[in-house]
Amino acid sequence: MLVCGQWVLVRNAPSPLEPLLAWRPAGAALIGLGITLMAVAGWSFHRHHTTILPFADHSNRLIDSGVFRLSRNPIYLAESILLSGIALSTGHLWPWVAVPVFVVGINVSVIAWEERALQQRFGRDYQDYCRRTRRWF
Repeated sequence: MLVCGQWVLVRNAPSPLEPLLAWRPAGAALIGLGITLMAVAGWSFHRHHTTILPFADHSNRLIDSGVFRLSRNPIYLAESILLSGIALSTGHLWPWVAVPVFVVGINVSVIAWEERALQQRFGRDYQDYCRRTRRWF
């Protein structure tokens, strides 16, 4: 949804800065990194035969290996990298608004709720995981 918001801003709101087209390759690299990280994290759920949804009744395995050793939320991290890549590749100022909106919004609403659900489901194992692994990176 924020990607759509970025697109609307680029198309309809003039940037107070000149677009820096030289940043497009770096933006494309971040987009690729975000998509790759998201795919690797998604594959981890499939490989461990568990669900991506922490509130689902069949969420039966706490994944703490692979990219989940580096971040407790690699998919949200991937989304923020993707939004940053899109903002950078447009060369406009306004799409950068979506990045902090996403990070703050996901922290306050979704991650806080998911952490409580995972704590209830996995108890001490989840507490240990939180001590070893940072929320974002």
